[in-house]
Amino acid sequence: MTTVIIDGDVLVYKVAESVSDSYDVSTEEDDEWIYRTIGYAKKQSAIDSVEKLISNICKDTKADEVCIALSDATSNFRKDFNPTYKSGRKLIKPILYEFLRNYFHTSGYKLYERPSLEADDVIGILATSTKIIIGKKVVWSLDKDFKTIPCNFYRAKPQGGAEKLVIDEQTADWWFMYQSLIGDRVDGYFGCKGIGDKTARTILGAVGEKTIEEMWKVIVETYISKGYTEEDALLNARCARILRNTDYDFKTKEIKLWQSSL
Repeated sequence: MTTVIIDGDVLVYKVAESVSDSYDVSTEEDDEWIYRTIGYAKKQSAIDSVEKLISNICKDTKADEVCIALSDATSNFRKDFNPTYKSGRKLIKPILYEFLRNYFHTSGYKLYERPSLEADDVIGILATSTKIIIGKKVVWSLDKDFKTIPCNFYRAKPQGGAEKLVIDEQTADWWFMYQSLIGDRVDGYFGCKGIGDKTARTILGAVGEKTIEEMWKVIVETYISKGYTEEDALLNARCARILRNTDYDFKTKEIKLWQSSL
């Protein structure tokens, strides 16, 4: 049996945006044009699109079971230690975004949503746990960040098609260290200034060339050489870290923030 773990945030946004339409209404006041954008969407069209997309995902991934992961809509643990985390994201969501989120609470699909966790973290925990979902698992998303967790990853592409990736622990650790070094401006953590893709690859070496501890050592050295501190490097790493099952205490429901074993 194969279970596909679907990034519900991405699915909801993708569908809500695709079924919405809008038009501008203008009025003339004091010789200045004022534009108002009015949007509309049909609820049933949105539900039909969700079901069709899930059906196609199951066919593409050869999955027998579906589970949906959603972010906590009210809190995010990364913002507790980094106020800039995702602070630049658009606050206006597509019409029916909340409707589709709520739909998954009554749709009958297996749904995972936990306090202060993003959908990414929920997926990371599910994908790396051997107890919560039994059998083969595959992650579906458009988000490249799932390269940082060991999993079978079906990365859909916005223009169509997909990458089918099998990510082992060494590869996941490499991508995690890479992201900790270069940061992610879209997500509001900025990495080490002056370090781009090419330099980061030179610093880290090839996948498997260094252990995660060895990579972390050179990352800290790089941050310090640029005028930062080890704490700055750690903040970026904790923003970049998609939680795995070892990063979460299932009894207390507490997050274990990543730290090096050095």
